[in-house]
Amino acid sequence: MNVVIAGEDVVGMSIAEELMVEHKVVYIAPEEVERLERLDVHAVYGSPTSPEVLKRASVDTADLFVACTNNDEQNIVACIAAQRLGAKRTTCMLTRPGFLSVTGDDMALAESLGIDSVVRPAEQLADEIIRIVTVPGALDVEEFAGGRIRLMRCAVEDGAPITAAPLSELKLPQQVNLVMLRRNDEMTVPRGATHVQAGDKVVAMGREHAVRRLLMHWLRDPAAGSEKRTAAVVGAGTVGFAVVRGLEDAGFRVKVLEVKKQRCEEIAGLLDSLVLHGDGADLDLLEQERIGDSSVLVAVADNDEKNLLVSLLAKQLGVRRTVTRAVHLANELMFEKVGVDVVRSAKGAAIRSVVRNVDPSTLEIRAELEHGDACVIELDLPKGFPTTRLSDLRPPTFARVGSVQRQRRLFVPSGGDVLRAGDRVLIFCTRADEQQTRQFFLDPQAFADESQQSK
Repeated sequence: MNVVIAGEDVVGMSIAEELMVEHKVVYIAPEEVERLERLDVHAVYGSPTSPEVLKRASVDTADLFVACTNNDEQNIVACIAAQRLGAKRTTCMLTRPGFLSVTGDDMALAESLGIDSVVRPAEQLADEIIRIVTVPGALDVEEFAGGRIRLMRCAVEDGAPITAAPLSELKLPQQVNLVMLRRNDEMTVPRGATHVQAGDKVVAMGREHAVRRLLMHWLRDPAAGSEKRTAAVVGAGTVGFAVVRGLEDAGFRVKVLEVKKQRCEEIAGLLDSLVLHGDGADLDLLEQERIGDSSVLVAVADNDEKNLLVSLLAKQLGVRRTVTRAVHLANELMFEKVGVDVVRSAKGAAIRSVVRNVDPSTLEIRAELEHGDACVIELDLPKGFPTTRLSDLRPPTFARVGSVQRQRRLFVPSGGDVLRAGDRVLIFCTRADEQQTRQFFLDPQAFADESQQSK
């Protein structure tokens, strides 16, 4: 596939780096950049709205044109120009809140301008944060099959009942499976002999009610009590404001801390929450406003250092869960390593969204977790797939079947259930094993033959 990318920062270059392995990539940049020289792409310098520059980038032969500069108007004009010059598909990134929104319908906006898809990083980030915060104790939440199947990632608390014995000796809820356990930096597939420890991160897939029961009765400390629906949000910019509105809709009582007085005055009348003018990194202010009583703190200022400091202070004050925005992608893992519970990046969300819609090999990916180290893929088992009991299934990779849809029946399989040709399955696996996992389930005989030849 021929891909032309118009960008100027880490978003565009990260998209190019993801796609250049399998595709021919041309990158339009306003000026020479050292990092761009290290990528396997053809660089064209100039404005992406210039017909001459677009022609030099061979946009007329592009299967996809992606506009992801820091200027929304430039991205829109570039997409329109690229489409008229012959690009088969166009993707436009918009960073400003509600910019050119047509009753909140991005598809209507795209169609009215002749653009194939619109990506809004800030709104995607806010949606991710709201989805996680509204599930007590969750570190990540995804939904599949129209909301009938839920995936949840959380940390096992001290005193949690699941730590009492190996999994085979526990009567965990039915209709939910543990599909991954992460201890420090090692990911494993939980099995009957696995003894879960406090501090482990686990991923569960199953029916919504079963996942919630697992969380509330097995993964948390019974003595800690239920989590109150209270939150503190530090930073009331585009993302922060959207998060507060979403939490209000979910029934949360929210305190908002914003350092800019004018912004406080702008949003105070638009929210039901208490809006406080002050620095979220001011320990005296946090103590005075009893921020430590909040069940969750969301730090979404435009400064990574402040977000990290606020999150660590909140932990010291007793906040059980912290959700932090990382403006710079490189800080996501580092923030988690020093104690932040959930770290999300608008740029990371945008990159994943574009790559997933560009690369045909990722069409079956329904979600990504662990900062891209793991994913959930959806596959239809082919006609020749042998009827196999799940306990007898031996995939050569890190893979776990999370749910099975058989005609109108949807169920979460246990070891005694069988997989059959025609089943639609959701499979949790690592990204490193994703291609082998797909090959095993779509053509198990060919995979077996290949494995035999390699011995």
